[in-house]
Amino acid sequence: MRYPSRSAGAAAGLALSASALAYGAGGVDGRLPSALSTGFVVLAAVPALAALRSLQRGARRDTERIKVVGGSLVRLERKAAPLERRLGALERRIGALEVAGGARHAESLGAVAGSRELMEREFARVRGECRSLDRELRRSYTQMEAFADLRALISPRAPLPPLRGWAASPDVLRMMVGWVLRARPKTIVECGSGSSSVWMGYVAEQVGATVVALEHDPRYAEASRDLVRAHGLSAVVEVRDAPLELWESGAETYRWYSSQALEGLADIGLVFVDGPPGDTGPAARYPALPLLLPRCSEQVAVFLDDAAREGDRAVSDLWAARFPEVVRTAYAAEKGLDVFVRSRV
Repeated sequence: MRYPSRSAGAAAGLALSASALAYGAGGVDGRLPSALSTGFVVLAAVPALAALRSLQRGARRDTERIKVVGGSLVRLERKAAPLERRLGALERRIGALEVAGGARHAESLGAVAGSRELMEREFARVRGECRSLDRELRRSYTQMEAFADLRALISPRAPLPPLRGWAASPDVLRMMVGWVLRARPKTIVECGSGSSSVWMGYVAEQVGATVVALEHDPRYAEASRDLVRAHGLSAVVEVRDAPLELWESGAETYRWYSSQALEGLADIGLVFVDGPPGDTGPAARYPALPLLLPRCSEQVAVFLDDAAREGDRAVSDLWAARFPEVVRTAYAAEKGLDVFVRSRV
């Protein structure tokens, strides 16, 4: 607010002094003429009115200025409102970006974690495959060594049948050939026929032994006989048809080779148990030892192939428990091999 000017202030002061003088004179001497008193009053009122008008003019100017300032404030408020709205929108966008950024960050972290887990699983799988491949390479090398040894011991007259798979593995054949060359048995019995019949036939030919192969499948028996004939081993290897029949031992019942197929067998020095197939019944190969051991020589070795399989492990355990006269030795052959030896010499 603007203050009154100095002239307005002086006029006001003069008016107030005149009023005071008139009032004082009247008080001193009430006999002064009323006209004089009135003159003093008028004289005092003129400057007062001038001061009042000056004050009014200052007040109007201040009012106008207040209006101008108020209008400026209103305009500023109007201009500020859109800025506030834009600022609010900007804050909301920033908040949304922070939320979205946090979500994307969390999503990225989740993707990284998932990728890491997937990579770890893949690495574990690859490591497992590498270990499996390493084991297979070692097995293959062992079989190649055994095959080389076998191949050096015979001079085949026809292409040799393949080994491994359903047929005997070279490591098992090498152990049996080693036994034949040391013990020189008179009779070799195979439970099952096939590739091993030919390989064992060549070794039996060298030591003067005979091989009898028991085969329950007529078609497979004929195929084995064709192999034997192709190699000129018919005089050494006999493939007998031996259909499966029931055989009982106490409360246990098995399906094993026909008893007629065992006629004439004696002085057996090696038994290769590679049949009947495991799907013919539980512990399907168990009857081999109780039925053939009485026909064996004092020194005999019984080779149980596929000893790593559950059913054949059970057979091996039963033999070890029920026939203490034979000593079991387990070998880490390709498909597992347990050898039972009786030696009374």
